[in-house]
Amino acid sequence: MTIRALVIGAVLSFSINIACPYSVLALHNAGLTSDYITAGAMMVFLLLVGFFNPLAKLFFRPLALRGSELIVVYVMMIVASAIPTWGLVTNLFHILTRPFYYATSENRWSELIQPLIPSWLAPRDPDVARYFYEGLPVGEGIPWDAWLVPMLAWGSAMMAVYLLMIATMVILRRPWVEQERLVFPLTQLPLEMLRGCDERIFPALFRNGLMWVGFALPFFLQMLRGMHHYFFFVPEIRTYLDPIMLFRNSVRLIIFVNFAIIGLSYFLNLQVSFSVWFFHLLGRFQTGIFNVIGFQIKGHNEALTGSSVALSHQGMGAMIVLVIAMLWSARAHLRKVARAAFRGGPADDEDEILSYRAAVWLWIGSALYFFVWLLFTGMPPLAGAVFLISAFVIFLAITRVIAQGGVGFTASTMLPQPFVVYTLGTDMVGWKGLASVSMSYSWAAEMRTTVMASTANGLKLAHSGGLRHRRLFWAIVLAIVVGLVGATWITLYLNYTYGGINLRQFGVPTLAYRFLQDKLLNPVGWGHIQPRLVFTAVGAGLMGFLIYMQHHYLWWPLHYIGLPVGDSWVMGWAWFSVFLGWLLKAIIFKFSGTRGYHAYKPLFLGFVAGQLMGGAVWMIVDFIMEETGNFVYVGVP
Repeated sequence: MTIRALVIGAVLSFSINIACPYSVLALHNAGLTSDYITAGAMMVFLLLVGFFNPLAKLFFRPLALRGSELIVVYVMMIVASAIPTWGLVTNLFHILTRPFYYATSENRWSELIQPLIPSWLAPRDPDVARYFYEGLPVGEGIPWDAWLVPMLAWGSAMMAVYLLMIATMVILRRPWVEQERLVFPLTQLPLEMLRGCDERIFPALFRNGLMWVGFALPFFLQMLRGMHHYFFFVPEIRTYLDPIMLFRNSVRLIIFVNFAIIGLSYFLNLQVSFSVWFFHLLGRFQTGIFNVIGFQIKGHNEALTGSSVALSHQGMGAMIVLVIAMLWSARAHLRKVARAAFRGGPADDEDEILSYRAAVWLWIGSALYFFVWLLFTGMPPLAGAVFLISAFVIFLAITRVIAQGGVGFTASTMLPQPFVVYTLGTDMVGWKGLASVSMSYSWAAEMRTTVMASTANGLKLAHSGGLRHRRLFWAIVLAIVVGLVGATWITLYLNYTYGGINLRQFGVPTLAYRFLQDKLLNPVGWGHIQPRLVFTAVGAGLMGFLIYMQHHYLWWPLHYIGLPVGDSWVMGWAWFSVFLGWLLKAIIFKFSGTRGYHAYKPLFLGFVAGQLMGGAVWMIVDFIMEETGNFVYVGVP
């Protein structure tokens, strides 16, 4: 751990949190911080390891970064990538201003919603919201004074959430990394890029011809896609087909090819990758049967959840059992952690970025702070407890899926907001509680990226690279702080300069207040709750069965990790690429075994690198040309 690594990591984290919101909001490009693959960080790392560091070795070697320093830089970047757009900031400012700008006599938001929002959570001056969406008058500056208190309030709450996530991963790192030896597929490309970087000018991966073959195919397709936007006569090779309509046209099956997903799927256990796409098809089938027979559960299917009410709650039941099972399997380790924290017993935590005692007390302190914060926002104690626990369960389950299933592009089938409302009912949550729950859509809605998952991957990288230093914790905290500052500044600057209505619109703020208005006008009672609890129990029972079969019978073909995310809308786009990755790996294993698997690894790593760099090139070109709408995606659309 060196000072220059911290400085470079902080500068690059800040830059990512500036560049990515600008790319998304102003240029209408693909999101580079919107998924667990952290495409923006990965692209910067590719350039750093494959171009800038070799140049430094050639012309002035003291400037070249060592492998351990590169790990610090990368970990800081991937953690910061969870903040700027879908992860928090862009959604947050639109959620805080929307009820004041879009209030009309028809929707009655001034009567229904505005009184429910505490004055310290959002600026109440109508001009603050109006200028946010329409742009500042000539000579006016950004109203920082109006935003100061809300930014401090939300900043402290989010820091508590992020510290809670970091502490959780510190506590669970050893059982996941050293005992269960989870694959962490998202770490494979950076680890391979670092292999031999201290001994040679170019790491071994960049000297492998097969990697460049894999790189060339998606990169070429990305170049064509971008050129087609600028020059209509350049052909565009589509990597997706029109959806296949099934079950009397009530269910869509999307066929979409993404080389980054194919490449990552290659590193999964065949049983895991098979289960990921199998459970998506099973979910499509289940939804189709429900649609054909006319089965419906009273109420609404909330956006960003599963394809139906039944399957979203079924997925939540699966996530609850998954978290219980992983905590149970780690019980011996957790007892040691508890003894070290509360009784001063032997810790054996020299390899961790925090002592177990510090991690446990950080976990408790962060959880308590955020719980009290929720109470001050208007959430009743029981609702606050259920919300906090359900959010923690979802984030932890998704992190486990990323660590073990490593798709890179996935999401939860359930959100904590509808879960708490449809578990307790609107009367127990209360109107102010409903408003508080709705505003949490800013950070707990689009489960496509989280600080928890990035921290888990970062700790795996640090362990694999032999980096065991307590300062890494402060590096992660620094990345979060500079990321929050950078993303906040650029988001407010862009909206107040150009007007939010002229920038790319995000759906989450609309969904948040649609959710709130619906629950205010249509109370949720036992008639809504009971069938949802049934399907939650069904999902829990099915997950328990899959875990039991997985651990007791070697012949059992289905892995449980695919069930919680199989029906998510992101998986609807990703499943076919996971299938292709599984199929190619199965063929290679059948004909050439383990030797063939290792021989073809560079090819699939090249798939990932080529997909990402193709998106990076066009983001830079579009920035220079000031071109908008050139959507060259790196992940799912």
